[in-house]
Amino acid sequence: MSKQVECQYEEGPLGRRIVVPKGLDNVIVDTTNISGVDPTGKATIYRGYTIDDIGANADFYEAAYLIHYGHLPNQKEYDEYRKKLDSYRAEIPEKLIDALKLVPATHPMYYAQYAYNLLGQFYAPEWPQKASFEFLEEHAMRLIALTPFIFAAAWHLPRDGVLYRPDPSLPHAKDALRMILGRMPSDVEARAFEATLVLYMDHGFNASTFTVRVAASTLTDIYSAAAAGVASLKGPLHGGANEQAMKMLLEAQAQAQAKGIPLEDYIEQYIKDRLARKELIMGFGHRVYKVHDPRTDVARKFVAQLPNGDMWVKVLAKAEDVMKKEKNLPANIDLYTGVLYYQLGIPIPMYTPIFAMGRIVGWTAHYIEQFLNNRLIRPDEKYVGPTGLKYAPISERK
Repeated sequence: MSKQVECQYEEGPLGRRIVVPKGLDNVIVDTTNISGVDPTGKATIYRGYTIDDIGANADFYEAAYLIHYGHLPNQKEYDEYRKKLDSYRAEIPEKLIDALKLVPATHPMYYAQYAYNLLGQFYAPEWPQKASFEFLEEHAMRLIALTPFIFAAAWHLPRDGVLYRPDPSLPHAKDALRMILGRMPSDVEARAFEATLVLYMDHGFNASTFTVRVAASTLTDIYSAAAAGVASLKGPLHGGANEQAMKMLLEAQAQAQAKGIPLEDYIEQYIKDRLARKELIMGFGHRVYKVHDPRTDVARKFVAQLPNGDMWVKVLAKAEDVMKKEKNLPANIDLYTGVLYYQLGIPIPMYTPIFAMGRIVGWTAHYIEQFLNNRLIRPDEKYVGPTGLKYAPISERK
């Protein structure tokens, strides 16, 4: 469980204010019915179900429906939701495609910020200050449906000039992987990829989700709020961690090959050398999971099913053992998804975009929850800068 924080208060001209830890560490800022840590502190739950249970068993449609509607769908609800989501995948504004062709070959996350805002102009040029769940859900489904296409276009258009359009006859996750790879994935590959989308769908008030909720509290539109979420997720201390984790493992692999040593035998020395240089070991540690990230258990099963699975499972297990002994830090999901995406042949700059393909479900659900029960999120600050300075003409300044 998280450590207990004793509240501190400060009296001032604005009245009594609560002083919280920097970074809002261990601070509860609101309630949510969507996801969070269970009372035992051992797992994260999606609407009452453990995240690892849903990650291992639910497909994309089931999990997305659960996140948004609060219960797993029956067959009729499932069919209706899937039909609507798939129909939105095929509805791509041609002006969006024209605009994406003009974006430089930068990191794909920039494309989503750009594209989300454009979608807002197409579908929500005037956003109401009050709206029904049904109205908000329609726009949420458009974002969920089109996000894989946007990121696939972001990768392929500036590099090979190819535009892969969605195929609504394919399941959402399989089609997303097809557009990324430029080939039809196997069922095993598609299921492994789909599981990671489900595992990434939501995770309480993480940095990007909280960013979305702050934006929602201003009553801005859902597209602009999602763009803000992308900007937050892009940071290396949040969504970018899976990219950095895989780059680290590939560096270790190159050194092991140069020494003629199997990676599973070299990874311990590699990690200890980095620690000795006081370098970060990406893919370890988590604000919530202090002992164990249960999502890694799900991801490990799929890593084992993909190319060189036995080797990678051994490498990851050894890395976990070393970090546990040296720093008492558990592996997090980013370590495992980095390897899994590498096994699928996905370019490393696409790892964080895939995170977003799952998290867009959670972002939009939190946007709706905040919007429908809103209070502007506006914390106070403690100013510690100088006071009493007076303006002087430029001619008198030294």
